[in-house]
Amino acid sequence: MNHQEYIKEVKSASTCILFIHGILGSPNHFDDFIPLIPSDYSIYNILLDGHGKGVKDFSKTSKSKWISQIEKTLMSLSNKFENIYIVAHSMGTLLTLQNITKYSKIKSCFLLATPLKIILKPSMVSTSIKIYLNKIKETDIKTQEAKRCYGISSDYNIFKYLGWIPRFLDLFSLSKKTKKIINIITIPCFVYLSKEDEVVSTKSRKLLDSNNYMHVDVLNKSSHFYYEKQDKEYLLHQFKIFIENINNKVFYN
Repeated sequence: MNHQEYIKEVKSASTCILFIHGILGSPNHFDDFIPLIPSDYSIYNILLDGHGKGVKDFSKTSKSKWISQIEKTLMSLSNKFENIYIVAHSMGTLLTLQNITKYSKIKSCFLLATPLKIILKPSMVSTSIKIYLNKIKETDIKTQEAKRCYGISSDYNIFKYLGWIPRFLDLFSLSKKTKKIINIITIPCFVYLSKEDEVVSTKSRKLLDSNNYMHVDVLNKSSHFYYEKQDKEYLLHQFKIFIENINNKVFYN
């Protein structure tokens, strides 16, 4: 599976859409969103440090590298564009929320699976094992979709995965830090949680709902990577509305 950044810079564009994937994820997660963006917007669908490569590469990255990468990206985009909109998934939403108050040109965000409360369901372990062994049935749509969005090449040496423990501790650390700043965010954020998410507890909603700028919705038949057909249609419809609001300058200051 190919996991690469997708960057489209439009000359004289005043608006850009920045996509940030989650931990172990890939820019591929946003494949269905990219075609819905107007041709006169610039697009930055970035690849986080340590992703798109092997198990050891992921072990060598860290939250400090991710934070630095996002800060540098936003600083660069702020120098180029008047309006920045962020679409993010999972850990990418945490990195987004921690930067919203730092950059005035960020106007609004479209966030998927924000992990303010983290769980680990047995189904996530099962999915990971199937991907690890590369034994996925064609009828197993959920695992197929997870593999498509899984941004790390498999390695059959299980001991190499021990280096991932600090990275997941990084995720918990980012989640804890984001909880503390959630109530100081004052731009509209549209958050979509999945009822069957194997990683993000729906209890995250209570924390998000404490801020009136967080507009939270729940996809009842979807999981962390997989969106059931009707849920997906609804999600993409909501994204189209998000884009229409950008076109109509609803979010502009």
